[in-house]
Amino acid sequence: MTNENKMIIATELQRLAGSGKIKSVKYKYSQVELSARLGISNATVSKMISGQWNTISDAMWRKVQAILKIDIDWNTGDTSNYIKLLELLKASQDRHLTVGISFNAGVGKSHAYVDYERYTGNVIYIECKNYWKTKSYIVNLSKAAGLVAEGTVESMIESFIDHVMGLESPLIIIDQMDKLKDGAFDLFMDMYNDLFRCTGFVVSGVPALKKRIERGAKNDKIGYREVLSRLHGNFLQLDLPDFNDVAAVCMANGLDDADEIERIHNLCEGDLRIVRKEVAKYFLLNGKEVA
Repeated sequence: MTNENKMIIATELQRLAGSGKIKSVKYKYSQVELSARLGISNATVSKMISGQWNTISDAMWRKVQAILKIDIDWNTGDTSNYIKLLELLKASQDRHLTVGISFNAGVGKSHAYVDYERYTGNVIYIECKNYWKTKSYIVNLSKAAGLVAEGTVESMIESFIDHVMGLESPLIIIDQMDKLKDGAFDLFMDMYNDLFRCTGFVVSGVPALKKRIERGAKNDKIGYREVLSRLHGNFLQLDLPDFNDVAAVCMANGLDDADEIERIHNLCEGDLRIVRKEVAKYFLLNGKEVA
């Protein structure tokens, strides 16, 4: 972990929570909330921001970078899906809408969610995992909101709902929701019923999410028909990345060779993860670094 990379991380921490010196500025988090989200001490966050790095291990820096999804070596390309999703997220937050997105992996959904959460206040983003049980889900929701995750599942849920009720136009983004086990999945309706009047919701996943909800509703599985009705029976359709999208990503990262962009487009089959690997490979083989 170089000092240059540490400075990038420290700068992001200060952007999110401030240095504590300017009281009149409203930040996304307080330092206490940010430390709760990161699962580290408030003192460590303060030292990172203030440049007191001697006692902070590289492992701690890497942990913070990973949790905040700080992508030091990659730039965002303005793809059609990226622009569409940012507009959708803003509308959902401003108008307290509930939206379902069920589309292929690799088209840039999560990247757009992470960017929107990073630069917008009162947005809670969570990326679900296959191995999570109900408590793990609630713990991670609480951390994403900057809350200390402790106590019983019931008390954490109540604290989370109470916290969200106090926010101005909050938005909850539940990414990769199709990975949740039934117990955690079922909690969506409980949260929704308490919060829909003041909160926007975006539930997102691969095509399996739509199939799971529709199948559950068809089989009259408890809660699923209600979830489908809240989504108005519809899931937003995105687009497979086309040549212009691939070119936007390549050029944002310093690759402007037209033949190489064409090659990557033909190879990627609409998966931007492949585009990223091929861009990195191009610069590696040509003795350069990603811009």
